[in-house]
Amino acid sequence: MEIIFMFVVAMIVLVLSVIAIIRGLTERFKNPINELKGRISYLEKRVNDLENDK
Repeated sequence: MEIIFMFVVAMIVLVLSVIAIIRGLTERFKNPINELKGRISYLEKRVNDLENDK
């Protein structure tokens, strides 16, 4: 009975670890993309402002 309990606990820990790794990887890829989108929006706004000043 004790072995089955340990196996269940190990499986739960394994599943939680896999979920944490996947979330970490998606955040790692998503954050730079969002940062780049923000920079592009800022640069587009600056270009439009400079073109309107002419």
